[in-house]
Amino acid sequence: MHQLRLLSAAEQVAEHLLTEIKSGHFAAEFPGAIKLSKKLGVNHKTMESALQILEKKRILINNGTRKSRTLNNKSITGTENKCLRIAILPIEKSDENVNYIIELKNLLEDNGHQPFFTDKCLMGLGMDIKKISRFIKKNKADAWIVNAASREVLQWFSSQNIRTFALFGHYLDVPIAAISPKKSTAIIKATKHLVGLGHQRISLLCRKHLRSPDPTPVVSAMLVELEKSGIKTSEFNLPEWEETKEGYNKILNSLFKITPPTAIIADEAFMYTAALQHLSSIGLRVPKDVSLICTDNDPNFEWCTPSVSHIKWDTRPVIRRIIRWANNISNGNNDIKQSVVVADFVTGQTIAPPPKGS
Repeated sequence: MHQLRLLSAAEQVAEHLLTEIKSGHFAAEFPGAIKLSKKLGVNHKTMESALQILEKKRILINNGTRKSRTLNNKSITGTENKCLRIAILPIEKSDENVNYIIELKNLLEDNGHQPFFTDKCLMGLGMDIKKISRFIKKNKADAWIVNAASREVLQWFSSQNIRTFALFGHYLDVPIAAISPKKSTAIIKATKHLVGLGHQRISLLCRKHLRSPDPTPVVSAMLVELEKSGIKTSEFNLPEWEETKEGYNKILNSLFKITPPTAIIADEAFMYTAALQHLSSIGLRVPKDVSLICTDNDPNFEWCTPSVSHIKWDTRPVIRRIIRWANNISNGNNDIKQSVVVADFVTGQTIAPPPKGS
């Protein structure tokens, strides 16, 4: 009988870290020794020894003095994960240029998978179940990442037993892996701020599947907050519009014809930009004449002057969660966990009190 050998403290820490690494916990970035020591409650010397063990196993790459170690994903995935062909189905083709989606695609590749963007998007398919069904059958993939889909679309994916991750979208009560920012609290904060400044005529512009047949929790939160503030809500607060460039311009023209809103909340970055351009074209200034908020988290907002009032969240937990999902299902594990990330309202400089007499 072989004598059992007790693992040293450093070896135990190394085993724990290896388990975390394989689960995708450190998919986006690997922390330094000091941060890991504090997190796990072990001394720095033990942590350094544990990290050196993982270097010898070629799990970690030492990039030199004062440089962070990085994961050797080829070494990790080469023995553990089955390579998955993962289709990324965006709501708009322009999503392919969004920074965190590019980073997600790169990290999936680093983890040994084969992600690819589909040649059509949800809006190009009209969010239509029949069209999507035909499209999915023609595009073979082991798993799908679906961005900002309607409840009906996500229910269809779930009913077909297709391994799917809902990146945002209307996924509540649908048995499907998902993650999204918890925008409800942030939009309540934004609405309260507008009302506190004196705004009474506030319009939220968002896609059809977010407002009908039933408003999403985020949209409902904004409408409920208006009612709590004594503002009777109507279609003015949540206008119907055709989801085309022409349709968006038409609803903006219509809103500003008779009794214009003093504040607009645009659900996506492109809607914010288009609204800003439209207001400028009709001689209205932001925020002097109209306040403007975006509920999207666009990194390009950091370059804007005046600073954009918007809802912000950390994209890193989103990326890490999707990597864990991909690695879990590649190992044959079922994963339909749904997660949220904290979101907050950034006041910015595109909101101000409404014009006098409005």
